[in-house]
Amino acid sequence: MAIPDFQTLMRPLLLALADGQDYPVPAIREALAVQFGLTEDDLEERLPSGRTRTYVNRVAWALSHLKGASLIDSPTRGVYSITDRGHPDGDRGDRSG
Repeated sequence: MAIPDFQTLMRPLLLALADGQDYPVPAIREALAVQFGLTEDDLEERLPSGRTRTYVNRVAWALSHLKGASLIDSPTRGVYSITDRGHPDGDRGDRSG
């Protein structure tokens, strides 16, 4: 399967964080890779520059855009959680964010 673009990763990423827990980036990447059925070859594919893996780059861009829109937060470096604004059920009002 082709690696999804970062826009395609955004909603599944929000759903992966929907339980309100804090998740480190490697756990987020693993959950999305399983959901999209990515193979080891897919995960090892590199950007044309050869410096970064394509999948890692796209997850990073999805996280960056969701954080910029205040849909997720990063309580510590490399750890993310959903905000009330980003929760798929709308503003739940029972969590800070």
